[in-house]
Amino acid sequence: MEHGDSNHQVIRAAAALARLEGRRDALKVRAGELTRDIELAKGRLAVKDEVEGFIEAVHGSASRRNVAAFETLLTALVQEVLPGEKPVALDLSTERGLAALDICVKRPDGSMEDVLEDNGGALTNVIGMALRLIAVVKADVARFLALDEADCWIAPERVAAFYRVLEDGAARLGVQCLAVSHHDLAQFSGQFHIARIAGEPSAGVTIQSADCSAAWDDAAPGLRFIRLVNVQAYEDATLPLGPGVNALIGPNNRGKSTFIRALRAVFYGEARDSLVRAGARAATVEIGVAGKRTLRFTRQPRRTPVNIWSLHEPDGSIVETASMRYETGGRSVPDWVGELFRITKVEDLDVHIAHQKFPVFLLGEPASRRSAVLSIGQEASYIRDMLVIHRERCARDNALVRNGERELIALREELDGFGVLAALKDDLGRAHERAAEIAATERRLRSLQNTHDLLQSLASRVRRAQARADATADLPEPQSFVALAGALQRVRERERIGRGLLETSARLRDAQARLASLRLLPETTPALENPMPAQNILKRMIDIRNAKAQAEERMMKMDAQARALRDEMADLVASHGGLCPTCGSPVTADTLLDHQAHGAMERLTA
Repeated sequence: MEHGDSNHQVIRAAAALARLEGRRDALKVRAGELTRDIELAKGRLAVKDEVEGFIEAVHGSASRRNVAAFETLLTALVQEVLPGEKPVALDLSTERGLAALDICVKRPDGSMEDVLEDNGGALTNVIGMALRLIAVVKADVARFLALDEADCWIAPERVAAFYRVLEDGAARLGVQCLAVSHHDLAQFSGQFHIARIAGEPSAGVTIQSADCSAAWDDAAPGLRFIRLVNVQAYEDATLPLGPGVNALIGPNNRGKSTFIRALRAVFYGEARDSLVRAGARAATVEIGVAGKRTLRFTRQPRRTPVNIWSLHEPDGSIVETASMRYETGGRSVPDWVGELFRITKVEDLDVHIAHQKFPVFLLGEPASRRSAVLSIGQEASYIRDMLVIHRERCARDNALVRNGERELIALREELDGFGVLAALKDDLGRAHERAAEIAATERRLRSLQNTHDLLQSLASRVRRAQARADATADLPEPQSFVALAGALQRVRERERIGRGLLETSARLRDAQARLASLRLLPETTPALENPMPAQNILKRMIDIRNAKAQAEERMMKMDAQARALRDEMADLVASHGGLCPTCGSPVTADTLLDHQAHGAMERLTA
């Protein structure tokens, strides 16, 4: 028990020492990491000013490069439509930490004019259209652009050049366009897809157009058609759209802008009850999209919900996935419409779908919003962010050096306290050795105890064997036991013969009874047809009588021998004091040869 307690204490001490070593190793790892981090922080702080100067230099270079590229592009577009017009100049500055862009034209003397305030509408039309193309591409949204009378301030003789610029820019940038105009654009370009307004609003108007479905790849993004059902002057009209530039032309006040209003209702949520055709209960706008699906918008006055957006499979069923069903009602455009088709406002500006009454795009917005929508100065903003991150990192490095050195001092002081672990480990090793010696001694003691118990058992067995040897010392020679065993065998044979004699006597009595019965029969026996069975019975009775006589004679001889043998056994038991000569157990003449009785008697006396 004492050894168990000491061994348990040694194990607990080993566990505690292991925990201390683990703590020491963790402190060493932390000290190493902290030392490395402090060294790196000091290294970064050493080159702080050089890094900051480099970032500022890159900032200036990126700003100048972006501004120069956009100045060249806008000037080229303006010169294409309005030959002789002054070159476009961009001024990128900073307002409250944000990139700010001023759009001007440069006079021959180098001074600047504001495009919107100091110039005519034709120039604002051209620059506005170019800014929309740039915004659609730079803002990372759907490449779709709808222009409603964007040529309204351009001289008729320059309209062709305006649309050539639009066509070329859309083709280069991969932008699908819908241009609504009262000019007959068919005379300007054979590459436009032209659709015409036919009819009068009072009687109903329709669309005359060629089919564009063959020009589409099913998986390509873009709008395949716009269908209006009970929308203002349209009872049911479809405007097919191709992948490039599409034009809807016709006289003024015929309903061309209705398609623009329909697009703004679907994608911007700008819908009023006046959109519904007079006498109809609801107005429906359907837009063909990729995968032969249809985006449907329904305006239903005086009902809840007033607007319903839904996306349909080619068979007309509503699109469903494991997570949602694409059908939503309300006044705001559902999130899934913007996520799937990406025709949405940028910085709260209608980049994709121009409003007829507000043809000027972006020029009247604050300079910071111009920069954000066009992503001009975005690289510069990234670089400024890098500079801010660098300064924040330097502040963190200063804090790391200051706090880390204090922590490092505390770690080293704590590590100094673990210097005694080596001596403790040696002491614990010696304790382990001593415990092992104690365990070995305990095992030897247990072995000696087992040997002692075995010797005591053997001594007891030896004493019993000696008692048997003493009891059997005066026994007769083995030949006497052989003769005794033969006599016993003869007794058993006599017993067997006696049992046979008794059985024979019983049968004899039965035979005598039958014989007595037979004597009662008449003296004269009737003549038998077959006397053989009776003769056999008589013969058997005579044989039984003879066998009985012989058995009685043998029984008398065996009884005499048994009495003589019993007397000899009684004399043998008496000569040994009433004990068995072989096992020393108390016996009688009757139980001397019954060894099972001897074993039971021996166990009782023990």
